[in-house]
Amino acid sequence: MIDFDFPARAWPDMCAAYRDADLAAACLALQQGFAVDVPLLLVLSLADRAGHGVAPQTIASLETGARDWRDTVIVPLRHTRQAMKGRYAAPAETALREDIKRAELEAEHLHVLRLAETLAAPVADAPPAARDYLATRGLTDEAANDFIETFAAACAAQIESKKP
Repeated sequence: MIDFDFPARAWPDMCAAYRDADLAAACLALQQGFAVDVPLLLVLSLADRAGHGVAPQTIASLETGARDWRDTVIVPLRHTRQAMKGRYAAPAETALREDIKRAELEAEHLHVLRLAETLAAPVADAPPAARDYLATRGLTDEAANDFIETFAAACAAQIESKKP
């Protein structure tokens, strides 16, 4: 069954799932080891979970757009925030670092919204998008399955268990 509310649910569901420590660790490992765009991976995983099919050719387009946004907007904010950590400790400097951290989070939020809006029209009978994306990053089927299982467990613990 297709969840037609997918674009609106992408950010809150992604944040909820990411609160799972195992999922957060898996995402960090994929980001560091395979240059995975974590918001893109999580949006694709949520789309798969929602039955919101993604055409295979759309994944490459999404990856290009995601890379541009990440490199132009998110990465500079992240680098600035990380470079400030421990070097600038005056109250005004710490406050500035927190403002940059909030801006980085808002940039990621907008990144997810952009991705989810691109996927507004579901594609029937599409193959699992997250698995296809992980394959393009060089993951084996076994490693992709491990991530998908971790993601499913995080969703069960952090999303489904919280529903009224």
